[in-house]
Amino acid sequence: MTEQGKRIQSRIAWGITGAGHFLPSCLDVLLALNQADIFLSKAAREVLLSYDLYEKLQKFQHRIYMDTSAGSPPVTKLYLGEYKLVVIAPVTSNSIAKMVSGISDNLITNLFAHAGKCQIPVILLPCDSKPEINSLTPRGDQVLVHVRKIDLENINRLASWPGVTLATDPEQLKSHLHTFLV
Repeated sequence: MTEQGKRIQSRIAWGITGAGHFLPSCLDVLLALNQADIFLSKAAREVLLSYDLYEKLQKFQHRIYMDTSAGSPPVTKLYLGEYKLVVIAPVTSNSIAKMVSGISDNLITNLFAHAGKCQIPVILLPCDSKPEINSLTPRGDQVLVHVRKIDLENINRLASWPGVTLATDPEQLKSHLHTFLV
């Protein structure tokens, strides 16, 4: 089998953190993929429920792994070659800070750390990638978010890491996915 054939048949490990910004669009991209397994942090489950998106996620036939223990057994599938791409979208500034600092204390940060150890490409869609963003609350109110300098610096640090690709919005995320899946 060709390398390209392996990439097409491999699964995607898709992590979701507790971010509401970009969440509905990211779910649309994710749920259009047949070969993705979903990794949810505890905060992701809370945010999905608050945005009334958790049931939508459960209706699809994707495997869902929840952050329920101190260890992260599903992450070991990276070492078995089950996943050829890790996507974490959307990503909170908290998770970005942990990633850039080498902290892997939950399912999503473990997924990121072990993807690096296995040299599996990672695509991240950070929420706080511009100095100011307009975001929707779970009630549908639009709010202006002033992103902290440290959050922008952390994202810029990750942008230089080998194997890490950053997307600035869900459309660019789709474009990056297309590159990896074709």
